[in-house]
Amino acid sequence: MRPPAGSVAWSAALALTLLLFAGAAAGLGLLLFLPGAADPLRGLPVNTWWFRYRDAAEQGSGGSLWCVAAAAATACICVVASLRSRALYRKGSSPILPFLMMFLFSLGLECLRAGTALLYAADSSIAVSLVLTRIIYWGRFVGLLSLLCAGLYTIELKYRRFLVLAGVVFLVSFAMAAYIPMDRTVFFAQLTWKLGDEQGVWFVNTVIGILSVATVGAAALSRRDRRYLLLACGLVLLLVSREFLFFAVDPLLLGAGLVFLAGGVLLCLRTLSVIYRQIGDLAEG
Repeated sequence: MRPPAGSVAWSAALALTLLLFAGAAAGLGLLLFLPGAADPLRGLPVNTWWFRYRDAAEQGSGGSLWCVAAAAATACICVVASLRSRALYRKGSSPILPFLMMFLFSLGLECLRAGTALLYAADSSIAVSLVLTRIIYWGRFVGLLSLLCAGLYTIELKYRRFLVLAGVVFLVSFAMAAYIPMDRTVFFAQLTWKLGDEQGVWFVNTVIGILSVATVGAAALSRRDRRYLLLACGLVLLLVSREFLFFAVDPLLLGAGLVFLAGGVLLCLRTLSVIYRQIGDLAEG
């Protein structure tokens, strides 16, 4: 008997995330233990937030290495959280959980920053490094749109062909990432290349993030259940954690991003399990 397509997709995403983690760990090991391997990463400019930059010459290469370590830690959190989400999903058929898992798996693509670091440090192919940067941004768009889909299901979106909707999310995100202009003259300490249209990407990120939280807030009103506000708070933590993990190079800020990520996941899963004692109640309701 063939396994359900959703189970195959989940297993493939889990395996890919584990491979990305292994790759990030191996890349970090090479940068740490090969003499002089991380030297080219010294003095890279830091994009501390959208449209804010500072010189990182005095920090050496430490900030970039912390970014790789944080990406690997993020992948670990996402694997554990996805396993828990999968266990909850098996108890019911809540459409929120598949898209929450898509968000989690999308964060694993941040591990590709180990690849961009190695390519830059080795003065290797800029074209390949740019492709990896686009894949990272593709994952970021997938994660945002997945949270928006999860929010839409809290206000009783009736469409149930999850694989088709996931495919649409992938394609739309691919189109967005493929056409972002890249500035191949500026490489950040965050180990991604500078975008040529930061304002446009910032606007898209902000709008989708606000819509994701607003839809869950609307569910609290339409369903007259204040617990959806806790779910909205969980989404806020997930969105905040993304920004910390994407832009920070300081280990304290990166650590805060990991804490926010873990807290957001726990709050979302806890709230969902309370609201839907049998998780499938959402599909019936």
